[in-house]
Amino acid sequence: MHFVAQHYSTLLTFDWKNFPKLEGDLAESWSMADDGLSYTFNLQKGVKFHDGTPFTSADVKASYDRMRNPPEGVTSVRKALFASISEIETPDDHTVIFKLSSPDAFMMDGFASPFNAIYSAKDLAADPTFPVKNVNGTGPYMLDEHVKGEAYKAVRYADFHHGDNCLDETIGYRIKGIVEPMVGGQIMAEWRGVAPPERKSLEEQMGDDITFQEKQLMTAWVVSLNSEFEAFKDKRVRQAMNLCIDRHGGLPKLAKITFVAPRPSGFLLYDTKFALPDEELFSLVGYGSDAEANRAEGMRLLKEAGYEGLEFTYSNRAVSHPYDHIAIWLMSEWKKCGMNPNMITNPTSKFVQIRKEGGFDASIDWAPSFLPDPTLMHFKYLSDDKTGSNYSNYIDRELDELFDAQKGETDFEKRKALVHAFEKKALEDAYVLPVTYTDRVVPMHKSVKGFTIAFSHILNNTYRGVYLEN
Repeated sequence: MHFVAQHYSTLLTFDWKNFPKLEGDLAESWSMADDGLSYTFNLQKGVKFHDGTPFTSADVKASYDRMRNPPEGVTSVRKALFASISEIETPDDHTVIFKLSSPDAFMMDGFASPFNAIYSAKDLAADPTFPVKNVNGTGPYMLDEHVKGEAYKAVRYADFHHGDNCLDETIGYRIKGIVEPMVGGQIMAEWRGVAPPERKSLEEQMGDDITFQEKQLMTAWVVSLNSEFEAFKDKRVRQAMNLCIDRHGGLPKLAKITFVAPRPSGFLLYDTKFALPDEELFSLVGYGSDAEANRAEGMRLLKEAGYEGLEFTYSNRAVSHPYDHIAIWLMSEWKKCGMNPNMITNPTSKFVQIRKEGGFDASIDWAPSFLPDPTLMHFKYLSDDKTGSNYSNYIDRELDELFDAQKGETDFEKRKALVHAFEKKALEDAYVLPVTYTDRVVPMHKSVKGFTIAFSHILNNTYRGVYLEN
């Protein structure tokens, strides 16, 4: 997202200074029917794709059809989010109407998802997988050059419909160490964020030349347990894996060395309106604060299930923060219960392939969200045939039914009760183990202006409004 978001537009976006207030991107205006079963968008006129093709309602329809009903060869991890869309109408080039089969409490915010890039219908008709290896959007910056593993360069799109793309070009790098390049003036910002030790070094070495923006993120760190691994077919073993992680004692220490939140959380971000209250969360298996009692119960369950000294392989992504730090901590926690975990670490492309193909026993995983909404935060944990991001590969129709029920419930208290039922069942079944959420600190050279940090590092990556003050 840090590289490609700048190339694309979405129907709606957010007002970053008044989040989560919606504002138009490709949509000029919009309305919802009184019964909540249709949404009408009036589209911007005169917008063109980077190749010069005029933007029309057909592009919106093609892009959303690809998400909700992906063709062969295309995997849509957001298919479940738009399952309530029954039909998309395009009465003219600048009007698109979404018809729903039932009311959907999430739908309006869903149109602002940064993942919902609008592609050219012409490109998708020629090749449904076109966006995988090609870039042709309506966003503020055009792809200029991509040297894999080195640099990613984009240039200003002169015909951008909002006109607030102020930079001549953007150049992105994948680097491991951030301090020396920033101190040396080779880079001006690290949008993903830095860990506490890196922040301290930057402050000490750059003084008034460095600024920081901070925000708690809606990105959850979780461990996915492969439901095909024999030991993890037993709920007792999965719960033991959870019980042996001392979140209350370990997370405050971990937060001092990498960018994780210093406290436990369920699947829903703590202290948000749908999250379980702490007293309920901490009463569930594995989430209490008595580490010794938890470990004793975990070891009892392992013995009862016949898996004392459990051996398994943990798949890790070869990125220092926070992956390596989380992995080292988890390894030590599981070993305290007599388990024998073995860690394998792979570069991102290999790691993603292994995770997708199910070639792991346990794996670090993450759930980035852009709103504290249960439809977004829970859809990853639906049955494997309902979502493309359930890497544990289990089937649970009760969770599916609870998810669909809350998605269509517009009464807040009734919806919250359904959400809590989903949360408790998913946490108790323990196919996926929540670790915690993310704390984000973005360092920028003092000359970088116009950026507003968001609640997720998948948000606000288009560089609209960003400029250099010299």
